Amino acid sequence: MNTIQHLVRKNIIKMQPYLSARLEYTGAEAIFLDANESPNGQLNRYPDPNQQALKNKLSEIKKVPTDNIFIGNGSDEVIDLACRIFCEPGLDKVLLLTPTYGMYQVSANINNVEVISVPLKSDCQIDFDIINKHFDDKQLKLIFICSPNNPTGNIINDIEIVLQQFKGIVFVDEAYIEFSENNSYLQKIMAYSNLIVSQTLSKAWAHAAIRVGTAYASKEIIALYNKIKPPYNISTLNQNEALKAL
Repeated sequence: MNTIQHLVRKNIIKMQPYLSARLEYTGAEAIFLDANESPNGQLNRYPDPNQQALKNKLSEIKKVPTDNIFIGNGSDEVIDLACRIFCEPGLDKVLLLTPTYGMYQVSANINNVEVISVPLKSDCQIDFDIINKHFDDKQLKLIFICSPNNPTGNIINDIEIVLQQFKGIVFVDEAYIEFSENNSYLQKIMAYSNLIVSQTLSKAWAHAAIRVGTAYASKEIIALYNKIKPPYNISTLNQNEALKAL
């Protein structure tokens, strides 16, 4: 498996992540004084920053090891963090297959990342005559592919060709995969070190209000997600509701 370190922003590689004492503690629960929490109440403690119980449940359902799972504050956080990890502001680029989900463009704009828009063909499939011309662009770090696509509703074919030919990160957004008879790309994350698959509890699981999105990828990519995420990005209430839903 090829390393993706050369695609990561240099400052992200060098940075020291925020580590709460709770993350470093491995013993049995005792008296915690590290986070200045109130000792009173039912919601007085910070949530599990690793969302371990939720990852364990997702691992059981999706047949993916917990080390290959990241849980975000909705898929929007998963998308935004991908831009932050791999795209140098003002220098790097992302590629979109339009029409598609609008937050890819918004996240790129917020992070000052140039957007290349390649229209889908009339059958709503990838136009390889156009997209191939961009594969050698060293500043193109990230391609977003929504499948089933929002808003056209169809499965995007030949994603594996993109994974094989493009040397950057391929982000496959499967927010609507439960509505499709096609297989998910989840089982390909071990074969392609440059693949990120995102899913959500917002659509088929009917839990949009709790804002739980997921990324499935190599351990190397998941470690980068965990390195830059806010320490407590999923509340205890939302973790518990997600567990109930699952």
